[in-house]
Amino acid sequence: MRIYYRGYVIDEEIRSISYSVYGQRPERPELTARSTSREAMEWIDNNVKRDAILGATRTLQTAAP
Repeated sequence: MRIYYRGYVIDEEIRSISYSVYGQRPERPELTARSTSREAMEWIDNNVKRDAILGATRTLQTAAP
């Protein structure tokens, strides 16, 4: 079973044991593996938050003289 969540794909390899998280399009590299779909979703949420913070930091650095 595949779950599409926030642009990522969570692939259920072994039911209730192993879930792989694949990145966003176009390449979708495998990013991590978790033991539950909920853990996979939490990992994605944290990754999205981190990317937003890094993006905001880069924007602030570019704007500074």
